[in-house]
Amino acid sequence: MTLLWILIGLFCGLCSGSTERRILSNQGGIFEWLGSILLPPTTTTTSTTIAATTSTTTTRTTSSSTTSSTNFPIERDCALCRCGLMNTLYKIVGGQETRVHQYPWMATMLIYDRFYCSGSLINDLYVLTAAHCVEGVPPELITLRFLEYNRSNSNDDIVIQRHVSRLKVHELFNPRSFDNDIAILRLNQPVDMGHHRLRPICLPVQSYNFDHELAIVAGWGAQREGGFGSDTLREVEVAVLPQSQCRNATTYGPGQITDNMMCAGYLAQGGKDACSGDSGGPLQTTFDEQPGQYQLAGIVSWGAGCGRPQSPGVYTRVNQYLRWLGSNTQGACHCMPYPEEDY
Repeated sequence: MTLLWILIGLFCGLCSGSTERRILSNQGGIFEWLGSILLPPTTTTTSTTIAATTSTTTTRTTSSSTTSSTNFPIERDCALCRCGLMNTLYKIVGGQETRVHQYPWMATMLIYDRFYCSGSLINDLYVLTAAHCVEGVPPELITLRFLEYNRSNSNDDIVIQRHVSRLKVHELFNPRSFDNDIAILRLNQPVDMGHHRLRPICLPVQSYNFDHELAIVAGWGAQREGGFGSDTLREVEVAVLPQSQCRNATTYGPGQITDNMMCAGYLAQGGKDACSGDSGGPLQTTFDEQPGQYQLAGIVSWGAGCGRPQSPGVYTRVNQYLRWLGSNTQGACHCMPYPEEDY
């Protein structure tokens, strides 16, 4: 009965509010989606896991985690790795499909096998997403899938699946204003950072504002306002707006855009934006000195419609939360943004 009231509350939250949460419930309709949760399928899913490989060059990290449900050691040997590297280099034009596994940190989030949000792998044990995607949702209902490209034609020999053992929504998240729209999901089992396809995205440079930077939004969301989600992972290039411009030259009031938010899009023509189903996914930019290597500038949060002129997408500004992330991601193996010799 408690689960029923949680799901009813979640449904009401999805249907209310003047701003658009960029969650995609299900192409068949929200009632079918809720029905699938209240009456889950009897078939079971099998998670595909990759056996951990041993690296000859390792560094030791110590975890302070005391969670008894995990089956990996408190002290772990972590292979050296680099974050934010794409699997292919490809110039972005806008609104097109990505190449397969181009952004290897992308995660699809599912409730009973129904896609509804995205996330970004930031190390071998944690995924970052939007708080409005997971607030009030029991972690045991959430499944994460990595190396997913075509949701309607998954390659189970490649896709890596994990369950969520714990989630943490930011303590100051405001579901009405979307301030502090950020949450962390802890995997039930680490992913292998030695995997030749899978890698995390880098966390952003502290205190950098990203003004006028070209950024990429990737996700499985709708391609137009009111449309259905995409089966294949798509991307679009958008420009990050200065905070003063987002507050004073858009349809949003100055009080709606907090210091924890950032805007990206094109004011005059619109047309390029995140949309329903992209919630929780990354707004990513390259490092100036490392072309082709990405940092997580923002998280898809909210917006007025999709691609409307003067209404850019609004994103959670991730570098406002670096200390919070450090305090809440204990026990993970981290990849470095630069080669080992640079440290």
